Amino acid sequence: MVNRWLELSLETDAELAEAISEAIFPYVEGGVALEQTHRQQPGGEIADRWEDERVEGPIIVRAYLPDDETLAERKRKVEEALAYLNMVRPTPQPAYRIVAQSDWADAWKASFKPLRIGRRILIRPSWMEDASPGDAADRDVVIALDPGMAFGTGLHPTTQLCAAAMEDYVQPGMRVLDVGSGSGILSILAAKLGAREVVGVDTDDEAVRVGRENVLANGVADRVTIAHGSHEVAHGVYDLVVANILAGVIIRMLAEGLASRAPRFIFSGILDAQATDVARAAEAAGLSIVEQRAIDDWICLVCARRGEQKR
Repeated sequence: MVNRWLELSLETDAELAEAISEAIFPYVEGGVALEQTHRQQPGGEIADRWEDERVEGPIIVRAYLPDDETLAERKRKVEEALAYLNMVRPTPQPAYRIVAQSDWADAWKASFKPLRIGRRILIRPSWMEDASPGDAADRDVVIALDPGMAFGTGLHPTTQLCAAAMEDYVQPGMRVLDVGSGSGILSILAAKLGAREVVGVDTDDEAVRVGRENVLANGVADRVTIAHGSHEVAHGVYDLVVANILAGVIIRMLAEGLASRAPRFIFSGILDAQATDVARAAEAAGLSIVEQRAIDDWICLVCARRGEQKR
């Protein structure tokens, strides 16, 4: 039995936090906590984040390594993963502290806070009750995501952009395809916004496993299916396709005929320097740009088949 744990923590922004989470996830125990810091009001009180305020940094990333015979190797792997990330973008070094076993469970859960994105989407750990004030709880779309979600927690700007667009474009009774479903957060959101059927696909085995677990935990397994593979495995025609993936993958899928799968599309995961190329690929595939949304240097394009823009 483990008597002590080594806690590692580092402070960064929301975008890098998810990359760090995914990089160190294989080497830690119990998942990775992405803790959103809160704004301070003038009187020193914590200000809740409501409505359409976007997530702002810093984010504290926390994870735990068991203090046993695996500790040295796990720590080496974590620091190696962070060093690789640092080659792409400056990455902070973690701080370490020892946590006793008796305090570990509480410290682990204390790192997870409810997160609001879009106008009324609340992401919370499954063990935490909704703490929305007044009638906010009645109008919230609540999604439970537990630790270990190295495939999309809602913190990343691309996920926020997709979620906010889905609030505007998902209608009750729709059939929705979620390409690159990851943790399943957008598939679950589509169902909770009223979609009658949602198919999420991902090429990563672990993402598929995690996505399926989250679908069950959120009580939408009767409407959401998570499958392994790309958009080709999701047969049929849909009312809306959501793709929160890389720009190059979106361009390739459009060339492969993705535009025939639905009258409307939400594309995210696009850097501002790539937006023109994605827009050209969409237009070449017979789509029109309905609107463009942005957070920092990330772009979300809402597209529609020509003639469908006003429907």
